[in-house]
Amino acid sequence: MRTRLLGPALLAPLLASGLLADDSIEHDARLRFGSISLYTENDKFFAGTDRNYTNGFKLTALSSDLRAFNSPEVPRPLRALADALDPLFPTATPKLGLSLGQNIYTPEDTQTTAYQPADRPYAAWLYLGVMFQLHRDLPPGQIDTLDTWEVQLGVVGPAALGEQVQNGFHRIINADTAKGWDQQLHNEPGLNLIYERKWRFETAGARTGWGADLIPHAGFSIGNIFTYANAGGSLRYGYKLPADFGTNLIRPSGDSNAGRREKFGVWLFGSVDGRAVARDLTLDGNTFRDSPSIDKKPFVADLVGGVALGTRHWQLTYAQALRTKEFEGQSDEQVFGSLSLSYFY
Repeated sequence: MRTRLLGPALLAPLLASGLLADDSIEHDARLRFGSISLYTENDKFFAGTDRNYTNGFKLTALSSDLRAFNSPEVPRPLRALADALDPLFPTATPKLGLSLGQNIYTPEDTQTTAYQPADRPYAAWLYLGVMFQLHRDLPPGQIDTLDTWEVQLGVVGPAALGEQVQNGFHRIINADTAKGWDQQLHNEPGLNLIYERKWRFETAGARTGWGADLIPHAGFSIGNIFTYANAGGSLRYGYKLPADFGTNLIRPSGDSNAGRREKFGVWLFGSVDGRAVARDLTLDGNTFRDSPSIDKKPFVADLVGGVALGTRHWQLTYAQALRTKEFEGQSDEQVFGSLSLSYFY
């Protein structure tokens, strides 16, 4: 029963290929169930460093319109949820998302076993996320919006498996392992509550030919791992832009999909996200125990540029990011790359 709950609606399409779809599906651009996205980020991508935010991984499954889940192949609990939501949001599209992710952080010198009080502590954040979205796709001349609520549950410390993932991969590629993981933060469960709203402004031909769109956003996170307020936006230009809310780095509320996709599209994008940070446990240290820590910067920004290539069922995106200094004494800004692959079904 549990397998049936997750598989047909969110995960089973990983086993399917667009080449196997029947003609009725192949010629229908609408999404039946949603999308699955895999993200990987690393500071080795066109930067060649191994420090600070050194690696990120995230797997996300995001549904299409929950109210459209009336097929017998969809698990009964999701059909019941869709029926309950129908009268509550008559002018919006409700969507449900699940995610699994891990972020890994290290100091600049990873070859010493000594505690480094003037640098970022070793830390990893392993989490599960549950996301609910409301997409208001309005008539031409009005502003489309996307509201996202997300709950993240996870752990920081040895249980987050940062040492095993980083050093295990380094052994595979015959690279030096990080020697100071014994100095990492202690185990601590984590809870983050996130909200973000996005708006989308677009030129007349953005979906049918060459055009552009502008997607501002604003939101906040409250929790013992990350507490901040954020705002920013992205600008896209290209051929047949998808009617979603852009491509983001690994971050809460960053995922979106369009209810309908074109056969081919290609575009460039640039974005910025600024955060006023009240708490970052990976820098501030553990909440209830003495641990390594460093004085954080109160304001941090990400500047991002990239390119994306999309088809009806697939999208490949690469972005290069510059993150401003996050803590006092940091030698310079951080540069890292972000690669994502999405499947739409």
